Amino acid sequence: MSSAHTHPGQTRALDRLPAHLLDRLPAALAVVIGAAVMIVYSVGQWRAMQVPSWDLAIFSELAKAYSRLQAPIVPIKGEGYNLLGDHFHPLLVLLAPAWRLFPSPLTLLVVQDLLLAVSAWPLTRLATRLLSRPVATALGLFYVLSWGLQGAVAAQFHEIAFAVPLLAWASVAFVEQRWRSCALWLAPLVLVKEDLGLTVLMGGLAIALRGLQGAPQQPSRRGPAWWHRLSTARLGLVAALFGVLSFLLTVLVILPLLSPSGTWEYGLSDDGGQTTGLIARLFSPAVKLQTLGVLVCTAGIIGVASPWMALVVPTLAWRFASSKEFYWDWQNWHYNAVLIPIALGALLDVVARLKARRRATASSEPEPPQPEPTGWLAAPVWARWAVALGVAVPLVTGAATVRDLPLWYMTQPGYGAASTRAQAATQVMELIPDGASVETDLGLLAYLVPDHTVYWVGTAEVDTDYVVIDSLSSAWGGNPPTDAASWATGRSSTGAVYELVLDTGGYQVARRVS
Repeated sequence: MSSAHTHPGQTRALDRLPAHLLDRLPAALAVVIGAAVMIVYSVGQWRAMQVPSWDLAIFSELAKAYSRLQAPIVPIKGEGYNLLGDHFHPLLVLLAPAWRLFPSPLTLLVVQDLLLAVSAWPLTRLATRLLSRPVATALGLFYVLSWGLQGAVAAQFHEIAFAVPLLAWASVAFVEQRWRSCALWLAPLVLVKEDLGLTVLMGGLAIALRGLQGAPQQPSRRGPAWWHRLSTARLGLVAALFGVLSFLLTVLVILPLLSPSGTWEYGLSDDGGQTTGLIARLFSPAVKLQTLGVLVCTAGIIGVASPWMALVVPTLAWRFASSKEFYWDWQNWHYNAVLIPIALGALLDVVARLKARRRATASSEPEPPQPEPTGWLAAPVWARWAVALGVAVPLVTGAATVRDLPLWYMTQPGYGAASTRAQAATQVMELIPDGASVETDLGLLAYLVPDHTVYWVGTAEVDTDYVVIDSLSSAWGGNPPTDAASWATGRSSTGAVYELVLDTGGYQVARRVS
């Protein structure tokens, strides 16, 4: 049939265009699918009024303050509490425009989802260049739906949302031997959270090691003269020094200066009364070994051969040395998110080095000239098998753990439906006038932030205009006050009197009358 024939020029043009676009398709799929799944999960969580902690409300008050060009004073943590004295995360000022446009805690959830999803772009693009489009697509989807990122989404917004894309781009720069770019992507981590200065330290040492191993210096046409002259090893040492000095400055000076307690509140001096040795605490109980095992599998096992994998050490060290059990887990919370781009970056670093290897010619006999093999065909057979293992292990790990992770809840019937208490919650929020101060527990904490000054029942030191009690909130340990007005009046230090104005759906609202 004549329709089956295409002009050769048209064929060549079509061949060029799809190849150009198809190379970006794996990364685009990972970002779009990841963002869509995460946002659907977050919206469902928000509609169902699932509140894992008070953190979303805290960061919402921070974003609200920044959007008004004010210091991040967070009444939930205490009267006049500057959140920069809790954790050092000045980079969160970037939340201000988003909150200004869409003043809702749900905005923070969507921002985090987008940041995590976008972090898949550089890593998946790198995987496409090193491997193939189908393999890169699989790795990209594994990454963006991985255990660490799922835990972060389920735990709602935290500052590490900004660290994950920085680490993703830094990882790619490291693999591609763009050392200055790598150092520059690492540097802002010190503005995300204080302990990440130690991650920058390890990243700098990884760069320095590659320099000592003979890695070429990255050409640079920008910056001061001393920046151009830095060898790869010295560049790495400068980055490492910057990381450790930033950490020390933050935890010894800035945080104590801004913290109400005058100290870094998250130091490891309090070990919960444990008397076991540090080494024993790092690997016991077994859940810590499980977390290590899943992390090593995420790096495809072979990733541990990369010096980039050392970047996980500071995060694992402070978590495992702590007596807080929820720091150790691999299935929940946000603490694992920063480990994932490091692990996949380490895997791709080893893949790139194996691909660069060439098979040794075993015979000295003269042979007729043959075309030189290229790409993976030029690599030794053992290297190809190692890469196959490295790619297969994380994919198998992802498939084996899918039912154990938060996003699996989306498969349940009715996921994302509005809470059965939504109507009662709406009544509560409509009753309280905009601008009023409110003391409340966990249930409606974040939901009240946009239009009110919100205090936590455990830290409030003032008599607020309203008190809201959720009898089903975990904050009460199963023993909530039976009467919000009596409870609020009884705990007032200034003789304030409250009256009950609403009692519906498990919520009680008391209003201050004197």
